[in-house]
Amino acid sequence: MNQATFRVDVSKEQFVFSAAHFITFAGDICERLHGHNYGVRASVEGPLDENRYVVDFIALRDAVLEQTLALDHHVILPRDHGEIIVTSDDRETTATFRDRRWVFPNEDCVILPVVNTTAEELARVIGERVREKTRPQFGNAIDWIEVAVDENHGQWGSCRLPWNE
Repeated sequence: MNQATFRVDVSKEQFVFSAAHFITFAGDICERLHGHNYGVRASVEGPLDENRYVVDFIALRDAVLEQTLALDHHVILPRDHGEIIVTSDDRETTATFRDRRWVFPNEDCVILPVVNTTAEELARVIGERVREKTRPQFGNAIDWIEVAVDENHGQWGSCRLPWNE
């Protein structure tokens, strides 16, 4: 029996988004607000279909590009952090950490279902969203999807998700 496995990788120049964020670390340290030019790559693994490919490169590319465009030129804030509290009214989004406070226009913010806006967590959210977007076209034959996010020219955080979850 053939033991070969197959994977499709997409990594394009346009898979870049510029965004601001801050994270907490070491329990009680909160970084200053700062930005990155993030890069993204995505991979899926599965059997070859009747056309002899895993998935259509173009469909995977377009789904990843949709996610990078949605994050581009925004402040990325965590929805699920225990101490960074994010609230929004009809005009503004406010983030607080202890005695610190940041206020942004709503349209400048993307609030993500993460504890901390790390590259690893961004990779998970992008992977989940790409999986959801492409599942109708790709079906259930895929084994996994992996997304990696580069936040500083060679500092990658990645997340590998089972396709059928």
